[in-house]
Amino acid sequence: MQHHTQPDPPATESFPTDPSGLPEAGRPELLELAPGDTLDLRIAPVAKRLGDTTVRMLGYNGSIPGPTLKVQQGSEIIVHVTNHGDLDTTVHWHGLRLENRYDGVPHETQAPIPVGGEFTYRIQFPDAGLYWYHPHIREDYTQELGLYGNILVEPAEPGYWPAVDREFLLTVDDLLVEEGRIAPFSPTETSYAAMGRFGNVFLTSGDPDPRLAVGVGEVVRLWLTNTANTRVFNLTVPGCG
Repeated sequence: MQHHTQPDPPATESFPTDPSGLPEAGRPELLELAPGDTLDLRIAPVAKRLGDTTVRMLGYNGSIPGPTLKVQQGSEIIVHVTNHGDLDTTVHWHGLRLENRYDGVPHETQAPIPVGGEFTYRIQFPDAGLYWYHPHIREDYTQELGLYGNILVEPAEPGYWPAVDREFLLTVDDLLVEEGRIAPFSPTETSYAAMGRFGNVFLTSGDPDPRLAVGVGEVVRLWLTNTANTRVFNLTVPGCG
């Protein structure tokens, strides 16, 4: 009898997960941009500390979340994006009314930005409010790994919003961490329904254990953006009744 040995199945491919040698992710910088300013936005891998674990993630300008942009209603800025991430990308300016060619939808409004490539956006802010930016290619992976950031458009009309003593611009997110790394994603296909999955580590503006200091009697405004790819959050502030 002749026996045929079946080859071992190929190892499951995944995006890189090793954080060795990567710069440590920083906290998001608050950038107040004047009309006509140019913002350089760089996509690249970073090492992110989550308690006792360090994982490989992706950041805009080396931080998770990316820089928080504060701009004036009616203004326009230029954003120059360079892609040093793991795959083609775009930047979508979520909720903003702007020229279609700068909306960041791959193959519809622009060609994807290849790894090593660049693209320049001209972004307008006709409406006051809170918005955010993120990729529009494989959001399950790229957005999950940290590519997102807040945009606050301050109103041209004085008194448009009620006065406050302090305000915080925050993102809320969750990550699925298994065996000391972010659970892998396939580079060739999405493996979760609607490109989303529930996580087991919770992040507020990239921090698993956030602390905000406010004074007794202060009026505080929280600007909150849910950047999770599936989870709906029921948010509370411990100690505040």
